[in-house]
Amino acid sequence: MQIIFDFDGVIINSHKIKTKAFYEIFKSYGKKIATKARKFHENNIGKSRYFKFKFILKNILNKKITKKELLRLDQNFDAFVQKKIRKMIPSKNLMKFLKSQKKYHNFYISTATPQNKIVNILKEKKLFSFFKKIYGSPRSKVEHIKEIKKKNINIVFIGDSLEDFNASVETNIDFILKLNSENILFRKKINVRTIQSFKYLNKYI
Repeated sequence: MQIIFDFDGVIINSHKIKTKAFYEIFKSYGKKIATKARKFHENNIGKSRYFKFKFILKNILNKKITKKELLRLDQNFDAFVQKKIRKMIPSKNLMKFLKSQKKYHNFYISTATPQNKIVNILKEKKLFSFFKKIYGSPRSKVEHIKEIKKKNINIVFIGDSLEDFNASVETNIDFILKLNSENILFRKKINVRTIQSFKYLNKYI
């Protein structure tokens, strides 16, 4: 089986850090703007940070979108999250699953984190070798899945956001929702399999 994992909120519980980052990097424009930026992120979890940056600049700040400004936001974002994410480790149950099941399944990463950055993060955490292929932005999760589907039939996507769920529906693959504190509202709107802990993942695979 081909098992696709999202990263933030699935492999690492970094979703709260990135939510806070959207508030922090726009805080210089005032608390109201920072709150709007954070809420936009929360309503679009699973999408690329650049998509969010562009929307916030254009529609909330009424500013011109420039490469220089996007680079500045990207650097500020990374400065805020990298130190915190480096300290985070995957759960013991996930590591046990990856180690014991690697010979039976192919594992992939599909994330909105930029391609070069997710590769570096996985290498730093000594997780890179577990995955057959790593997919990041700017390509979308739908594009990632379609590429994996070219040669495979049995596929499941483990994600934590509406964006992940929609990508699985559009590509007609199975989906498992990893429960966390940021998908409490949206999980009530869909009918899918859910897991609280990777301890029970074998029951679904």
